Amino acid sequence: MNTDEIVQKVKDLVGEGNFEKAKQFLDDHKDDLGEHYEKLKAMIPEIDAGSLADKVKGFFKK
Repeated sequence: MNTDEIVQKVKDLVGEGNFEKAKQFLDDHKDDLGEHYEKLKAMIPEIDAGSLADKVKGFFKK
């Protein structure tokens, strides 16, 4: 895969909400990306599942 294809795949995965798959795909192609790796990595949101669960619970409390 070339850099543009890798970037597009990461964008697609992030757009679908597949952050863990996007991170794994990015790590798998780290050597192919060179300087673009860090920029793409910063593009993927860090989601703490515990924190997200707490926010959802708080939303439904009266």
